[in-house]
Amino acid sequence: MNSYSKVAAYSTLINLVLTGLKYGLAEASGSLALRADAIHSLGDVISSATIFVGIVISSRKTRTFPEGLYKVENLVALLSSLFILYAAFEIVFDAIGASEPTALANVPLVVAGITLIIVITFAFSRYELRVGIQVGSPSLVADAKHIYSDLLSTVVILASVVGAQLGYYLDRYVAMFVAVLVARAGFQIMIDAVKVLLDATLDHATLDEIRKIMESHPDVSEVVSIGGRNSGRYRFVEMSLRMRTRLLREAHQIVSHLEEEILDRWANIDKILIHYEPDQIQTWRIAVPIDVEHDAKPSEQSIISNHFGEADFFAILVKDMATGHAHCESYMENPFQTLERQKGVRVAELLAEQGVDEVMCKADLSGKGAGYALEALEIALSRTELTRLSEVIAEVSRES
Repeated sequence: MNSYSKVAAYSTLINLVLTGLKYGLAEASGSLALRADAIHSLGDVISSATIFVGIVISSRKTRTFPEGLYKVENLVALLSSLFILYAAFEIVFDAIGASEPTALANVPLVVAGITLIIVITFAFSRYELRVGIQVGSPSLVADAKHIYSDLLSTVVILASVVGAQLGYYLDRYVAMFVAVLVARAGFQIMIDAVKVLLDATLDHATLDEIRKIMESHPDVSEVVSIGGRNSGRYRFVEMSLRMRTRLLREAHQIVSHLEEEILDRWANIDKILIHYEPDQIQTWRIAVPIDVEHDAKPSEQSIISNHFGEADFFAILVKDMATGHAHCESYMENPFQTLERQKGVRVAELLAEQGVDEVMCKADLSGKGAGYALEALEIALSRTELTRLSEVIAEVSRES
């Protein structure tokens, strides 16, 4: 068994021991209150056993429930809250119906026994609460609060025993106050369990911390949306980001790093789903290879080159994605035209440095080094049979 399963098993055993102690003290003293508290502890045994079964079942995955039965723990926590509320009802009922206390037998033994019960209950409830918070188990937290509520009722019984010996009979009024505290704890556990069962969002503090981590990364331009939910002791997070990179490979590496950072910080987050997309494109840059006559300057009347790496110039077209209008922004002379090898690859790298999104040319680059380079740099490649640059500009504008 894992650590939290063992704690749930310990809780069942502790409640069995406490039930036995209370019955023994009730028989030794003749106290009706102790006897009622022992009966109440039987309910705690049932509650703890149910939580143990819930934790064991929640970790199972089946074909019908491939994501696991995590919410079984929240169902168990909801059931535990009902036990707590019933405990509050018991305290009120006993306080209203109790008669004036009579002399009890073996008072020193009873006081010592009740004190031992209080110490055991307090120590174990704090231990179980700490483990429940560490592993994020709602059922362990609920059981710890349930056991602590029993501690309060046991303190009331001890006060009534001591007070009766001193002639003070305030136990029924103290019992009313304790019942309010117990009921409050029960309602809080019930509300928390129902929120998870209805897929309420994660707490805003956690989501805000995760958002800050995302926004602090230099390549994340915007956190479009972020949300999450609880399921048992686990959490699931989903978000959508806009990235400043056009390269999907680089974006994937960034997202993987962010996921690891979140998982390192929140151990009970089971899954993270991050959708990412590049920034909204305002303009689209297209490189077109052109040739010019000797000593002539490139212009919109220049002829589209039949080559890529050997082209004289590259016309850099800019298309406004909102209006669809395209124009020639500049002309870039090909510095690698005379290289013997890898001229196309070097040109592709230069165009990537210029922020080019697409290359439009006559040459078929499939299966060639330049084509592979453009693909690796995630620059789109399209072919054209048009003759002059002005025709390409007009064609690109019509494509809007």
